[in-house]
Amino acid sequence: MTRSETPPLELSEPRFAGFFALIYAHAALTARIDALLTARHHITFSAFEVFCRLRESEPQAMRSLARLLVSVSPTRASRIVQEHIDAGHLARAADQTDGRISLISLTDAGRRYADAVSRTFEQAIDQHFAGVLDEEDMNALLRIWEKLHQASNPGPPPPSERNHA
Repeated sequence: MTRSETPPLELSEPRFAGFFALIYAHAALTARIDALLTARHHITFSAFEVFCRLRESEPQAMRSLARLLVSVSPTRASRIVQEHIDAGHLARAADQTDGRISLISLTDAGRRYADAVSRTFEQAIDQHFAGVLDEEDMNALLRIWEKLHQASNPGPPPPSERNHA
């Protein structure tokens, strides 16, 4: 059978709807949180993710930091970092063992900024996500994430293995 003769896959309605429900939920939640963070702190959700990763561990090599980010490409991550260096929230330094590597860290002002943004972020998560779902829903989501993660394993560790910012 040639490629043109291969019958198309036919996803069942629940599988098709489930996939798009997941995509829609991601887009809707991200948009709501992004709008709130932008309105209150002039920071996007994507930029806030940089701060979250740095609060987990700093300093971080720019390349390593960019690989951890879910919401942006490495090129966009570099731009976000530079914008926040210019704003005084982040600092860049050369690695003492390899001067070709840029290490990114939070400044004192960046830590205070990240703390303020984190409070808004947590309120948004509670309002638009955690406050809407019960414990059973949350456990189901974690089980789903772990199954999807195990099936492909290219992304960050499951949420249950990470600290939140």
